Amino acid sequence: MFETIRNHRRWMQFVLLLLILPSFVFVGVQGYSSFMNNDKSLAKVDGEAVSQQEYDAAVRSRLDQLRSMMGPQFDPAAFDTPVMRKAVLDELINTRLIATEASKAHFSASDERLRDTIQAIPAVQEDGRFSNTRYREALAAQGMTPVMFESQLRRDLSLQQVLAPVAESVIMPSSVLDRLIAIATERRQVQTLSLSTSTYLPQVKITDADVKTFYDANRRAFELPERVDAQYVVLDQNAVTSKISVSDADVQSFYDQNQARFRQEEQRRASHILITVDSGASAADREAARKKADDLAAQVKAPGADFAKLARANSQDPGSAANGGDLDWFGKGQMVKAFEDAAFGLKNGEISGVVPTDYGFHIIKLTGVRPAVVKPLAEVKAQIQTEVRQQQAARQFAAAAEQFTNLVYEQSDTLEPAASKFGLKLQTAEGVTRTAPPQAPNAAADIRSNPKVLQALFSEEVLREKRNSGVIELAPNTLVAVRAARYQAATVRPLAEVSTQITNQLKQQKAADMARAAGETRLKALQAADSQTGFAPAVTVARNAPQGMPSSVLGAVMRAPTDKLPAFVGVSTGDAYVIARVSKVEAAPRPAANVVENEKSTLDRRYAQAEQLAVLQALRDKYGVKLTADGTALTTVTTAQP
Repeated sequence: MFETIRNHRRWMQFVLLLLILPSFVFVGVQGYSSFMNNDKSLAKVDGEAVSQQEYDAAVRSRLDQLRSMMGPQFDPAAFDTPVMRKAVLDELINTRLIATEASKAHFSASDERLRDTIQAIPAVQEDGRFSNTRYREALAAQGMTPVMFESQLRRDLSLQQVLAPVAESVIMPSSVLDRLIAIATERRQVQTLSLSTSTYLPQVKITDADVKTFYDANRRAFELPERVDAQYVVLDQNAVTSKISVSDADVQSFYDQNQARFRQEEQRRASHILITVDSGASAADREAARKKADDLAAQVKAPGADFAKLARANSQDPGSAANGGDLDWFGKGQMVKAFEDAAFGLKNGEISGVVPTDYGFHIIKLTGVRPAVVKPLAEVKAQIQTEVRQQQAARQFAAAAEQFTNLVYEQSDTLEPAASKFGLKLQTAEGVTRTAPPQAPNAAADIRSNPKVLQALFSEEVLREKRNSGVIELAPNTLVAVRAARYQAATVRPLAEVSTQITNQLKQQKAADMARAAGETRLKALQAADSQTGFAPAVTVARNAPQGMPSSVLGAVMRAPTDKLPAFVGVSTGDAYVIARVSKVEAAPRPAANVVENEKSTLDRRYAQAEQLAVLQALRDKYGVKLTADGTALTTVTTAQP
C-alpha cells in the first residue's frame, strides 16, 4: 500500500484535484444572468436559476470528452443515466456556489500571484524559464490574447480561494496516523488447515433428476443470444492512395501558386514597461498612472539609462517584467493596434513616448528588426511534398468513397462488386451478437466491437430484407459496409448439450457444502480444545504482507479477536474450507520516516477532500440550493425490481 502511494503520488494529487475541483480551475465561470429568462430552471442557487441551457451545454461537453476518449466504441445512450445527469447538475451547482461565495467575499488575486502562476506553466517555459514567445504562441493557438487569458486566470485564481485554503489547512492528527499505521502493519502468526473440496467429490452423487431440476430452474443461464454470421468489406485510405507520388513539377507548381504562404512578414522585437490601469478607473487614477509612465519615459531616455533594469523594477506586465520587459519577436496583428503602430514606427534601438492602450500606458524600446523574406523552395520542399500528397490522397479517397457508397447501395444484395472494384478482401465475422463483447478488438479491425455497425447489422433492412447496410465510418478515412449472411435466433441450449456442465457444477457445489460442514464441525472442536494436528507450519502475515494468503482468509485472520489466544476462524474459499489458528500478535517496527511521511500526505489529502465536500455542503445550506421539479425529475434514480 505504502509503495503504491509513494510511486504514484503525483497521479493521486491530480486525481484528487479532478474529484474536488472538476470545473473550477482555468475554466472560468460564465455570466449566468446572460441566459434567457424563460429557459427552464433545474435548480436555484441564492435565488438564481441553473438553467436547462447551461445543463445541456455541460452534458455536450462531457459527452464530447467521452467520445474523444472512447472513439468508435462510444455509445451516448450508455451514459444517459440518472446518475450521470445528477453528477453533471451537481457540478454546475458547485461551480455556481463557488462563484457566488467568491463574489460576495470579494476574493481577488494579486498581480504577483498572477505572474507567478503564468511563469510556472510548463507549456510556456523554455529551458526551465518563462518564454514570452511560447506564451503568446500557446494563447494564439487557443484563440486568446494575453488580456483575455490573464483576466480569466485572475478570476479563476479568485475562485480557488474558496476551497484551496481548506485543503491547505487540513492536518492528519498524529494519533490517528499512528493508529492507522499500526493496524496496517500489525503482524499475526498463523497456521492453516485446509479441507479441500476435491476430497469430497468422490462422495457426491448427482442424479439425472438433479440435473433436470437445475436446468429447468436456470434456463436463462443457458440461453444463447440471437447472432449473425456477417460479411463485410473495409475501405480505408491506404487501399486507394498507396501509390501516390509527388513530382518535382508538382512541388514547383504548388510553390509558385502559394508564394504568399511562404513569405515571412517583417518581424520586430521590443521591450516595454507597462503601467496598468483598469478600464473603469477614475480620472484621478488614470492621471496618476499616466504621470508615473511619463516619469519612467523620461528616465529610460536619460543618458546611460538601463531600460531592462527599469522594466524589472517598474513594469506591471506579469508576462515580461521579469525578463526586463522583453516581448520577443512579433509580427503585425499580434499586438493591439496602438502598440503595433508605435513599435513599427520606431527605428532599431529607439524608445517611444508613452503609448496608451486598453492595458494601460506603455514605454516601448525597439530591440530588433527582421525584414520580410520569402523562404526558398529547398527549405519548404518537404513540407510541400507532404501537403500535396495529403491533398491528392484526400481527393482520391473522396472519389473512391463515393464509388464505394454507390456500389454498396445500387447492388444492395451483395458486397462482391464493391470488394472487386477496389481489390478488397470480403471478410466474415461469425456469431456476432447485438452487444459488443468485453474488451473487444479495435473497431477498425473487428466489426463486432462497433456500436454503429451492430445497430446496422441488426436493423430490419439488413437482418430481414437481406440487404447491404449503408456505408459506416469506423474511423477517419475508414469505411465499412456489412450484410447478414446467416441469422440465428436466440435459443436455449438443449439439456443434452449442457448436462455435463451442470453435473460438474452441482458436484463442485455439493462437495464445497460438505467441506464447509466438516470444517465448521472441526472449527467448533478446536475452539473448545486447542490442537495443532493437521495444521501447516506457522507463517507471520500482516495486512500489507499477506505472504500469499488468499484475501478472504487474510481478512478473517486480521479481524479475529485476539484477547484470548490461540484464536480460530474458518473461511470458505470455494475450492476449500480453511481453518486458521492465530497464535501470536505483535506490532511491527515503525516504517521508515519517508514511508510514514508519504502515508501522512495521502491521508491529509483524503481529509482535505472530506473538508472541501463539507464546505460545499455548507455553501448549499448558506445559499439555499433547491432542485426544481424539473431538476428532481431529471436526476431521479429508479431501482429496477426483480
